[in-house]
Amino acid sequence: MIEIKHKISGDVLLSLDVDSLRGAEIIGVDLAGADFSNADLSDSRISSCNLAEAVFRNARIDSCRIQNSLMRRVDFSRASLVAANLSDNVIDVANFSGANASNAQFRHCKMNGADCTKGVFEYADFSFAELRSNFTHASLAHANLYGCDLSNADLSYADLRESDMTDAKIHKADFNYAKMQGSIGTNGRHWGSAIKKMGKKRPWWQLWGEAQRVIQLID
Repeated sequence: MIEIKHKISGDVLLSLDVDSLRGAEIIGVDLAGADFSNADLSDSRISSCNLAEAVFRNARIDSCRIQNSLMRRVDFSRASLVAANLSDNVIDVANFSGANASNAQFRHCKMNGADCTKGVFEYADFSFAELRSNFTHASLAHANLYGCDLSNADLSYADLRESDMTDAKIHKADFNYAKMQGSIGTNGRHWGSAIKKMGKKRPWWQLWGEAQRVIQLID
């Protein structure tokens, strides 16, 4: 018997007559605030559940499928979501900091305001997702960002090498010092090397004054 309890009150939200959550099926349950910390949910299926503010910290969710569920403010920090499928869910204001979601699927997700700092999303599929989130120092190498919304996203210092951003929205997104080698831009063409923060443009008269000083030194 496994009991899933509320993270604060300790109330039992769900009891399952199983020895492990690996491969389990959880359907149509209100699990708001549930504590799955350190749990092993590999190969499981969670469908049509309320997971708002649930905690999956340090959990193993590899190859798990979570569908048609509400996951606002869910804590996935340092969790393993390798090859997990979270497509078509609302994951706004979630915490993916330090998580490993390589090869995971987030197609059509609403994932705005999420903290994805230092997360690993290599080869992940974010096509047509809303990603107005913080990806500082995250790895998105080889990620599929086709048609996604990165407006106002913070991608500073992120690794976007070999990623595909064709038709993505990047209005006011921050790419300062991001690694872009081999990536495909919004126009479907390859971008260049790392993007660096541009300094302030200097007035022409300052540049002219410096040029005159250089000429005088040469003379």
